[in-house]
Amino acid sequence: MSADQRRCWTTRAELERRAGRLTALHVLVGRALLRRLGEDGQCDPSHATLAADAGCGVRTVGRALAALREQGLLTWERRLVRRPWPAGGPGASRAEQTSNAYVLLLPEGQVAPRMERRPGAGRRRSDCGGQADRETPSQYIPSLLPVLDEITRKRLEAIQVVRTVQRQQEWLVQRAERWRIRG
Repeated sequence: MSADQRRCWTTRAELERRAGRLTALHVLVGRALLRRLGEDGQCDPSHATLAADAGCGVRTVGRALAALREQGLLTWERRLVRRPWPAGGPGASRAEQTSNAYVLLLPEGQVAPRMERRPGAGRRRSDCGGQADRETPSQYIPSLLPVLDEITRKRLEAIQVVRTVQRQQEWLVQRAERWRIRG
């Protein structure tokens, strides 16, 4: 891959992340693959190597590679070797995987628009009035609030107004001092 193709690949991965189809770690794993890509096009790092480069776990690398393949940014070929298998009898052998040969792809076309939401994200709870991602059901919140009489409520509102005005005045003074110092 040329330098321009590498930039295009990185940009495409970032756009897929912004569209919600890749996570930041998926993009980091992709960039680690890109760094391991040789001038001759050979790219065959182990999952452990990619995990160390991206600063994540080996299982995360597996999920990231699957997500990158799903978006059309990557494909790979499993490399197998035949090894003798003594327990199987004379002439028996077994296949073992040595590595994967990764191929980074530049898909044609535009990035699809952002998905509404990922499956399972922001599930709506029936006990929270249908609001997504509420930690505390809505029926428990009012029971925790103190009941205030009308006079106390008006006093608290007046205090809140006074404090807001004080904060605004302090902010204006600080802003004026800052501009005098700089100017």
